[in-house]
Amino acid sequence: MAATYQIYALKYGERETKEGQFFFREASQKPLTLHFFVWVILGGPHPIVVDTGCTEPDARLKELRAFVSPADMLARVGVKAAEVPVTLVSHLHWDHWGGYPYFPASTFWMQREELEFWTGIAGQHENYRSFALPESLAQLVRLNYSGRVKLVTGEAEVLPGIKVHWVGGHTAGLQVVSVPTAKGTVVLTSDASHFYRNIERRDPVQIITNLPQMLAGFETIDALAGSKERVVVGHDPEVATRFDQVEPGIIKIA
Repeated sequence: MAATYQIYALKYGERETKEGQFFFREASQKPLTLHFFVWVILGGPHPIVVDTGCTEPDARLKELRAFVSPADMLARVGVKAAEVPVTLVSHLHWDHWGGYPYFPASTFWMQREELEFWTGIAGQHENYRSFALPESLAQLVRLNYSGRVKLVTGEAEVLPGIKVHWVGGHTAGLQVVSVPTAKGTVVLTSDASHFYRNIERRDPVQIITNLPQMLAGFETIDALAGSKERVVVGHDPEVATRFDQVEPGIIKIA
């Protein structure tokens, strides 16, 4: 019997955009608010963090408001970022990878395909360059050479019951995380589904590396979770109302 874990979503910032700049083939110019999160899994021999957020200079560059250091958010649930031994990186966009300096003791788990894409072909195309920061990617190569990157292909178990699963779609090597909890299996989608609208209406976003993979990823997430009540999406303010917001920015998922 796999262990059961507790999960928190920790909001570290927000930003405004418009529906027509975000959803696939959407004409509406209604405002759309994105919340930016990292996630932490407790209840095992050590905490596991999912995604690193970004640093304050990156937040200023990308015009996030209400920025709080992800390390400070982790401290509010009793986790010292500097001591976390395992961080799972869903993908290498700036808001998920840029916060790596908060985790000097971590090994970073990511899909091999993701590392190869962002340190290779992505840099050849202007379309991709705004989504990742070159200095963070350069540091990733250094971390890899110092033994702090664990490359995964497909599915892998991190701790008993906690697994990463490649889905691709939004990026070449995007991975989601499944976690056994007292509520059942929770799936942390990160940007495989930014909003509940994406997965529940099969309505993708515009930022796509492979559209068929993104659509298939929705099916994978539903199958892993078994219930839409156990799906935690990546940027939706609704996460705070669908789950238990214990204080502003701290949402207990399970």
